[in-house]
Amino acid sequence: MCWKTPQHPSRGTGGGNQMDKWLKSPWFTRVVSLFLAILLYVTVAIDEANSQTPSNTLLPSSSTDVTTINDIPLQVSMDDERYVVRGVPETVDISIEGPKSVVMQTARQRDFDVYIDLNEYEAGVHNVDLQHNGLSNQLTVYLEPETVEVILEERATETFPLEKEYIGQGDADITEVFAEEPTIDPKEVEVTGSKSEIDKIATVRALINFNELETEGEVTNIPIRVYDNQGNELNVFVTPSNASVKADVSVRDRRYPIQYEKVGELDDSLVLESINIQPISATLHAKEERLDQISALEPLEINLSEITESTTIEMDVPRPSDTTKIEPETVEVEINVSEAQEKVFEEMEIEIEEAPEDATITFVDRDEPVIDITAIGTKEDLEKLERKDVRAWINVSEYVEGEVFAEIKVEGPENIRLRTEEERIRIQIEQ
Repeated sequence: MCWKTPQHPSRGTGGGNQMDKWLKSPWFTRVVSLFLAILLYVTVAIDEANSQTPSNTLLPSSSTDVTTINDIPLQVSMDDERYVVRGVPETVDISIEGPKSVVMQTARQRDFDVYIDLNEYEAGVHNVDLQHNGLSNQLTVYLEPETVEVILEERATETFPLEKEYIGQGDADITEVFAEEPTIDPKEVEVTGSKSEIDKIATVRALINFNELETEGEVTNIPIRVYDNQGNELNVFVTPSNASVKADVSVRDRRYPIQYEKVGELDDSLVLESINIQPISATLHAKEERLDQISALEPLEINLSEITESTTIEMDVPRPSDTTKIEPETVEVEINVSEAQEKVFEEMEIEIEEAPEDATITFVDRDEPVIDITAIGTKEDLEKLERKDVRAWINVSEYVEGEVFAEIKVEGPENIRLRTEEERIRIQIEQ
């Protein structure tokens, strides 16, 4: 008798066939698609929880947080063509409370605005609520402050000259540093603000760094400031807000002696003893090529006819054109006079100069061509004066043949005045 082992179908092979049937089944595909759709929906719902209210959130977070964000710029919405506003703080603080993830994201990105809306307000004082925009409605918002008091005023614009103010100048004199007055651009600016602020304006100045201008010869982007009569800076808008200054730094200096010339005559009862000038020289500032053109300063003019006694007067030192400064600008002139003394030189010969050749000169009214000369001066000077220091003469080069009156000329030391009883003498010219 033979026994055979029973043959059974392979379970592994049969299971694989069953899996293939499932994969090919349209119902299997539908079930898997539904599962994936549900999973995707849940994922999106969780993400949207960051920007939706808890009532709309599929899986709301149970973790909350509170934080304060400081120094948020406060913006202003208004008709800035008609009005200007005062009293608005530059920044405010904001506290937010809500889901931790939303709070953290908001604090990190700061992607929101805080503002006040003044579009419906007229000129005057107003208490205005702060508003915000761009914050998640999941957040509870606390603003500090919640309201601000502002002053809305009519807008005004005026033009003002721009003045120069040098910072860091110290004791330096501009005329010694620059060949000419530095030029500023612009020369005028427009100032805009409330009418009450515009009415307070006393000066508008460009604050110039003196050392930079001296070194570079030009400064740009100079800030402009507006001040009232007390020197307080005013909160207004300036157009343009910056200026520039240029300067010629080629100035040089050179010293010149201070000279003088005398005009007029002292009274006969007085004589001039001395004239002293202090200081004796002056420093002139100008471009080098201009200094090369100046050989001497114009002399001071001292009018002796105005002097009645010894005195000290202050006189201006003439400054040549196209120069920036002369130092000193004035000097003291000491004029010393004394009572006049006289000394007479009798029968001084009258010399004849430039007589024509072969001409005969005859003095008509006297036997000898002599004249008395009176010397006037100080006692000390007269004691030193001798006959050889004094002379008298006539010049006949301009006279023709015949009888004429010739002018008598006298000459002596500079500090001595000479006088004759006669100013002219009659002579006969024969050829």
